[in-house]
Amino acid sequence: MRSYLTQKRLLLSTFGLAFILGCERKAPQAQTSTSPAKPSNVTLDDVKRDAATSMKSTAAYSQQEKDKLVADMKANLAVIDANIEQMRVKGKDLASDAKAKWDLKMAAIDEKRKLASERIDEVEESTSKAWDGVAAAATSAWEELSKALQDASKEF
Repeated sequence: MRSYLTQKRLLLSTFGLAFILGCERKAPQAQTSTSPAKPSNVTLDDVKRDAATSMKSTAAYSQQEKDKLVADMKANLAVIDANIEQMRVKGKDLASDAKAKWDLKMAAIDEKRKLASERIDEVEESTSKAWDGVAAAATSAWEELSKALQDASKEF
């Protein structure tokens, strides 16, 4: 509650300051010229230099995002691996019918885990320019693995 009031006061203070500054009367400045200022000429070299800089920045950003996604997926996969191992321990003591069903579920989870791991490797090996499509497939595999694990956890 206190944080909310502090935020509200800060917001009102900011609006008040903006209102006061926006309403300040200023004397009109004299124009020194009647014609608008001409923009400086842009050369082809300027365009090439700016385009190269933009391309480098875009590639660097894309690589950073790819690396962050791979790191997050690997960390999450380690957590899922621990959960799978806990489920394996729980499943060891099941009766024969439940055990057979359990083994089928675990085999499906193992297959989905393998696919998710392969997709992570594909993202990691992809170029920073082409990783978006690969990332979508990895995310889909990840979601399937997570759902299968949640379903198995609820059932047993």
